[in-house]
Amino acid sequence: MTYKYQFTDSASKQTIINAHKDKILIEEQNITEGNFLIFSDEKPIEYQVKDLQTNQLIIMNAIADLYSALPSSTT
Repeated sequence: MTYKYQFTDSASKQTIINAHKDKILIEEQNITEGNFLIFSDEKPIEYQVKDLQTNQLIIMNAIADLYSALPSSTT
């Protein structure tokens, strides 16, 4: 679900951001109707993919570390 909050200056913008730390800021709109911050309670797919890529790199590095720790000869 997305949530849209209007702000008028940098102080009100920061107040809104601080009040909604449990949500993810996904967009800032500066349009003729006003300035808005758009939050979501779900991570956008781009962030989910980035998290998966980061986790994959961590796992690959852990496997490489384990492999390099193995004795060179098992006989």
